[in-house]
Amino acid sequence: MSQNEKSYILVVDDEPDIRELIKDILEDEGYRVATASDGQSARDFLNEHTPQLILLDIWMPDIDGVSLLREFKQNDSSLTVVMMSGHGTIETAVEATRLGACDFIEKPLSTAKLLRSVELALENKKKQTITKQFQSVEPVGKSPQATMLRKQAQRVSKHNMPILLLGEGGVGKHCYAHYLHSLGSFSEGRFLELTAESFPTDSLKFTALTENNCLYINNVSQLNEQAQALLLHLLENQKLGNCQLIFSNQKPVEEAVDNDNFNESLLYQINSISLVIPPLRDHVDDIPELVNHFVDQHIAESQLPYRHFTVAAQNRLRNYPWPGNVVELKNIVQRLLVFSENEDIDEEDVDKALQPLKQEHDTSGSINYELPIREAREQFERIYLLYKLQQTEGNVGKAAKLAGMERTHLYRKLRSLNIDSKQV
Repeated sequence: MSQNEKSYILVVDDEPDIRELIKDILEDEGYRVATASDGQSARDFLNEHTPQLILLDIWMPDIDGVSLLREFKQNDSSLTVVMMSGHGTIETAVEATRLGACDFIEKPLSTAKLLRSVELALENKKKQTITKQFQSVEPVGKSPQATMLRKQAQRVSKHNMPILLLGEGGVGKHCYAHYLHSLGSFSEGRFLELTAESFPTDSLKFTALTENNCLYINNVSQLNEQAQALLLHLLENQKLGNCQLIFSNQKPVEEAVDNDNFNESLLYQINSISLVIPPLRDHVDDIPELVNHFVDQHIAESQLPYRHFTVAAQNRLRNYPWPGNVVELKNIVQRLLVFSENEDIDEEDVDKALQPLKQEHDTSGSINYELPIREAREQFERIYLLYKLQQTEGNVGKAAKLAGMERTHLYRKLRSLNIDSKQV
């Protein structure tokens, strides 16, 4: 059986001719296909089945596709959705992407573009599945710090109390949040991550979202006053008892309280159990094991070739300060797997790969005037935007204001420069 035959696709479109055309095209390629003519029939299908992909039309008689996308993603964030429209606008495409659509294709449909979009969406879904498998594993490390932290996580995970994770950017707070979820009483539920930008302000919607799930609120000190008030109200009135609550912050939340940016009563509600995740420079003995873990992960996710890190290469990695912590190490392993030409990665390879990172972390560094103007401009933009993101602890909205840019423009620029704001 081919890979295509294993993939189940739901086509949602109110035009019968288009539904059948897409169905015929996809079935000819070996996909299994179901169709729905409106929002309600799509809901009914999803109550009984879980397709690998949904092709969703924007304009339908009972509900628009963007509203349906929002509903689907709130019910199951793992759903993979490609939007279709014959009268789409840039604003509609941006909104659909913001809500979690992985692609937006225009009608009349090109067979080649349809199949390419489907292939990419399913390929990305496969990578996400592998990523989740790696996220659910026990955090890597045999150092005293890593061993103690795992034991602490195992001890506190069963208690139905909020857990606060503290640590610098990139130390692995996401990893420990997923680990706590896998150990907790709501491990069968979904892992939902919220930020200041995505935090819902409707009480009923918020409580419905959390029911029987794990809720992870990243950079909790950045929540606005309205979000803090809602969260405090729900906690004080015990409206969030049927979920697992995990919070994270890069700095002690008390600092935000002292600066009048965080509600002191809310702090007392969320910090009953705190786990401090150390920076990588404090447990460099774990680097060889982390390297092996990331090699396996990148091979599984991106089909990169296996390469062996020599003892000298591992020792060089141990002696780098890692200001970006574990996430930075993961990225450098990926870079070495991609660009190294030999099966063995040695100390010289590591030095070459680390050189651009040193320039990135030197946010006050000078521009290399030997570069062509385009590359020099990109180097400056990277240094400048990394500095703005560091100022705002990774908050893209605030960084956009400081830089005098539209948020959507900044998102595009960060993607083009391969900067992940969550890891800054």
